[in-house]
Amino acid sequence: MKNNPMKWPLFAVLLLAFSGCKPSLPDGILSKGDMEDILYDYHLAQTMAERNESRPIDERTYEDAVFRKYEVTQEQFDASLAYYMRHTGELHEIYENIAERYKKEAEALGVSESDLNKYSALSATGDTANIWSGDKSFLLMPKVPFNHKSFSFQTDSSFHKGDKLMLNFDVNYIYQDGMRNAAVVMAMRFANDSVATTNIQITNSNHFRLTLADDARLGIKEVRGYFILNQSQGGDVSSTTLQLMFIDNIQLIRMHENRKVEEERSKQDSAKAVGDFRSSGGRIPPSTNAPLPPPRLEGVPNHSQRVKEAEMIPENLPKNKSVVR
Repeated sequence: MKNNPMKWPLFAVLLLAFSGCKPSLPDGILSKGDMEDILYDYHLAQTMAERNESRPIDERTYEDAVFRKYEVTQEQFDASLAYYMRHTGELHEIYENIAERYKKEAEALGVSESDLNKYSALSATGDTANIWSGDKSFLLMPKVPFNHKSFSFQTDSSFHKGDKLMLNFDVNYIYQDGMRNAAVVMAMRFANDSVATTNIQITNSNHFRLTLADDARLGIKEVRGYFILNQSQGGDVSSTTLQLMFIDNIQLIRMHENRKVEEERSKQDSAKAVGDFRSSGGRIPPSTNAPLPPPRLEGVPNHSQRVKEAEMIPENLPKNKSVVR
């Protein structure tokens, strides 16, 4: 059976029709690829401005240089960013790609992979383990309820007394205006229900780390914390001003106490217990290897009594004679 030559033009028309049904971006909105490239350089420009401790006018100069490079206007960038803020899944993918590009750029500049991924390959078990089970990245905006993200972990048998926890994460800001003001808090509840906390204020894009340890070796019962992006103070910031905080590469590393340190602490604890016992007037019990004294029978004089009685017997006592007392 011969192929109908009319089939192929019809098939091509149908293919074009279906491809035209794909959802397209609104007019003036940048594609995901273009937005990724612009945001990549945009964050580099912001970092350079922060490192140079530049004034706001100088920071604007860095940002304008990025817009000129890609031949886009501030308005087009703002509109595109507002669009992707409403499509958070796509914005999340953009930032995942940006993070990967930063990693490759760091490797190209000579940063070793072990420095970049010191804890990334860790599993949830072992002496040093990454126990973070939540989202490894998310976006925050300074508007309730999108301005905070909390976390909570109940401990299990894999936790030991003396463990240390370290929370690692990266932060990237996109702020048109206003003060960048975020905070991260981590709290540790111990077996006796006492609590230790630590926190950090975040005002720039960077890598951050918080640590807490069970120094008293009480045993960790629970770990809680949260990320929060506070609203800028002052009435100069418009409600339509774009303010975003992207948290990425989140890790919660649990580290067991070094075994040598643990053994040394056990020795010190034992020595302290002995010292306390002596200072309280107590006596150290004899070694279990010492011979026990012979049992004393009822009515039988002991050795000292026998010696005294022997001393009372006259030396010239006749043989087979009894002494009358």
